[in-house]
Amino acid sequence: MSYSNIINSILLNFLEYKRRGLILAGFRFIKRCILSRLGVLQLSTIFICPSHECNSDCAHCYEKFSHEKLRCSLTTQQAKNIIDQFLRLGGCSVYFCSGEFLLRDDALELIKYARSKSMAVFVVTNGLLLNESKIVELKKVGMSDLVVSIDSANPFRHDELRGVKGCFEKAVNGLIIAKKKGIITHIWTYVTKTNFNELDGISRLAKELRVSVFIYFPLLSGHLFNRFDENLTYEEREILRQRFNKVSHLELEFKTEKSACRGGGKQHICVMPSGDVTFCPPVPFSYGNIKSKSIKNCLKDIMKDYERFSHCTGQCIVNFPEYRQKRNAKFMYE
Repeated sequence: MSYSNIINSILLNFLEYKRRGLILAGFRFIKRCILSRLGVLQLSTIFICPSHECNSDCAHCYEKFSHEKLRCSLTTQQAKNIIDQFLRLGGCSVYFCSGEFLLRDDALELIKYARSKSMAVFVVTNGLLLNESKIVELKKVGMSDLVVSIDSANPFRHDELRGVKGCFEKAVNGLIIAKKKGIITHIWTYVTKTNFNELDGISRLAKELRVSVFIYFPLLSGHLFNRFDENLTYEEREILRQRFNKVSHLELEFKTEKSACRGGGKQHICVMPSGDVTFCPPVPFSYGNIKSKSIKNCLKDIMKDYERFSHCTGQCIVNFPEYRQKRNAKFMYE
């Protein structure tokens, strides 16, 4: 990437923080970029997954390993400590996700705490608990972005994939209300061989709702961990890129086959309900646990593997057998 492109990217990110009323986070992002270029360990984004608890049963759920017998959650204080450690690494954006975050009794408290550190706060939800009063509460404590997962623009199909009747209606209504309240809103979706033709409908829905869409290629994790038959071929990924890369309100995670993973410390890492630190939420390989190891030291180990597998591009690193077999991390659910 040329210096002019790097500068443009930094400025665009700064303007995004400014749009959220987070000037301090914007300047912290610029500082983080400069320090990173100088070789200082920095991190801009973190996914915090406080609990496995969820009120849906998704066909593609990346958490559905053997964790039913290992069910655990981060305490409020542990989550706050993660935010504090993240801030010392230059942190700018926190995503609360995994399970259904809004089921947590301390959800509002954690959002407020992260916001008090001048961070952008994203809440990822299936939408089942969204109503006007909940959205007002979320905005009041400082949620900057609402991310709602939608798997199909067909209500019946979406509900079927989520395992809950009425999920589609609540998700869409939540997005509509959030938009009216002035909250930045997004749809997250995914594509596999089974739902390869869903993106056209989701694109139309997003345009109608005036929200952006972030698209994931198959994440072979949880229910799909060994479902390599659901993965897309190179040709299928290219078809999607040609169709959607130039659609203004859509963003593919891997825009080209040379696009690298943004996890693994390049932009973000993840802390799971057990306290295990991973590349990102769907990658079930632990580089240490916050109960015995600092996030900074976990990040050092993650980045070593990121460099080792930097050639694994174009899709999620968990999809590569090479990473599964040779990574320097422990499978979390053995």
